[in-house]
Parts: sequence; structure tokens; C-alpha cells
Amino acid sequence: MSILKLARNLKNDTRGMSAVEFALLLPVMTVMYLGAVELSSGLIAHRKATAVASTAADLAAQAMALSNADMTDIFGASKAILEPFDSTGIKIVLTSASDQGTGSVRVDWSDGHNTAAHAKGSTIQVPNNLVFTNGSVIIAEVEYTYTSTMGKYLTGPRVMEDTFYARPRRTLVVARVP
Repeated sequence: MSILKLARNLKNDTRGMSAVEFALLLPVMTVMYLGAVELSSGLIAHRKATAVASTAADLAAQAMALSNADMTDIFGASKAILEPFDSTGIKIVLTSASDQGTGSVRVDWSDGHNTAAHAKGSTIQVPNNLVFTNGSVIIAEVEYTYTSTMGKYLTGPRVMEDTFYARPRRTLVVARVP
């Protein structure tokens, strides 16, 4: 058999072509699949962190006064929202702030979960025209550190933060009772 005939036979032989194509595409398809899973998991965690902020502010805004037991319940409900993600490190600050006619918004009370609360009487920044004179707003600030399965080895943890504002519904200012 001549070299020329052997080269022609090799050129026309397609028996192992599918195996070679599969071997070339498998790593690319695996990375794309795992990337899609990681991206969707991260988006779900971010959505849940946003839900924690909105729920905490909404629950506090519905009350006329909040006790220590109420705050424990709000923080417990917030942690339950994060399921199935780990909620041990979530930081939540729930604050009532009002404008007593001075033009600046000051903290009436603040409670923190896994973090320090704002000091009573301190000035806090809120978006313009959110708090009217003699009115108040409930502010829920959430910080959640999300570590994905693959991200723990590749990118490390991601910090997700969200702030939610809610006006009190049944009173001008939600009271905080000891």
C-alpha cells in the first residue's frame, strides 16, 4: 500500500470523529452548565436578600409599637426567608427615623441582628422627599454574604446588600417599647 493511498483512506475514515468531537465539546459544555447553575443560584440568593429587606420593613411598618419579642419574630422570619441558604451570617438593621421639622432625618430607634444598630438621635441619610415633616420611615438594611459551591474555590464570597424603606401604616411613628 502506498503512502498516497493510506493518506486517502485516512482522510475518508470517519469512525472516530464523533468521539473526538465529544471530547472537545465536553469541557466547554460542562463549564457552561456549571456556570448557569452558579449564576442562577446567586440570583436566587440576591432575590432572597431583597425579600428579607422588604419583609422586615413591611412587618415593622404594620405595627403601632414593637417589643423585643416582635423584633425577635421579625428577625426570625427574615432568616426563614433565606432558606435553603445559610442564614447564620445575615446582618439586618431595622430603624425608625423621623423628621421633626428640622429638615434632617434622625434615628428614633434602631435594632441590629448580627451587627450594630444606629445610635438613637443620629442623622441618617434617606432619599430626598421620602420623609415628610413630622413623619417617619422604617428602614431595613440587609447585608448577606453568599458563598456558592464553586465560588468558594474560584471567586470567594459575594456580599449582597439591600435597603428597603416603608412608611408606617397605622401611626405616624412606630414606637419601640422595651
